[in-house]
Amino acid sequence: MIRINLFPVRQARLRERGKQHLVIGIGVLSVVVAGIVVYHGYETAQNEELQQRVHALRQAVEQLKQELGDYEQVKAQRAELQRQREAIQRLQQNRAGPVFLMRELSDILSMGKGPSFDKAEYEEALRRDPNAGFNPNWDVRRVWLTSWEEKNHEVVIKGSAKSSDDVAEFTKRLKLSPFFSDVYWQQTTPQKDEKRNVTYVNFDLRCKVSY
Repeated sequence: MIRINLFPVRQARLRERGKQHLVIGIGVLSVVVAGIVVYHGYETAQNEELQQRVHALRQAVEQLKQELGDYEQVKAQRAELQRQREAIQRLQQNRAGPVFLMRELSDILSMGKGPSFDKAEYEEALRRDPNAGFNPNWDVRRVWLTSWEEKNHEVVIKGSAKSSDDVAEFTKRLKLSPFFSDVYWQQTTPQKDEKRNVTYVNFDLRCKVSY
């Protein structure tokens, strides 16, 4: 019986398989290393790009801060000028407004004159109510004012008149004037001067003034 020793063959095969496994392992390892290198390179590039963007954004923010700083300063200066302008206008109105108002009141209580009014609106008011017009022949001396109290463009007028009809005429003239609004005839109190044997009335009017 012939015996064949196969041990050397097996060892050769094992060595061959070992080489194959080693080559495969080296190949896989190479692929993994290459993948890691490529991925690292990609991440590095992405990181650098992000850093560049962050740097650009920071520069843009700093520039905007400078521009907005100048804008806010100009805006504040403009607001201050506007406040000063409005204050000057209020002073001018407070100085000139009462002058025109007193002139209007003087015309209302002057012979041959009367309140300022729009002619077309006045004629339309007369068509609606013939009693809405004032009496140009009214004797203005039949009314005299004793008190004028104004607060926040609201006025309390106190005075005396020969009769309630004279108070009504004065009230009508105030209502027609664009300088007066919400005219309210509050009360009338009959009076008598015993020494002179003269009767008259005291009255209170409330209204708003525009100037």
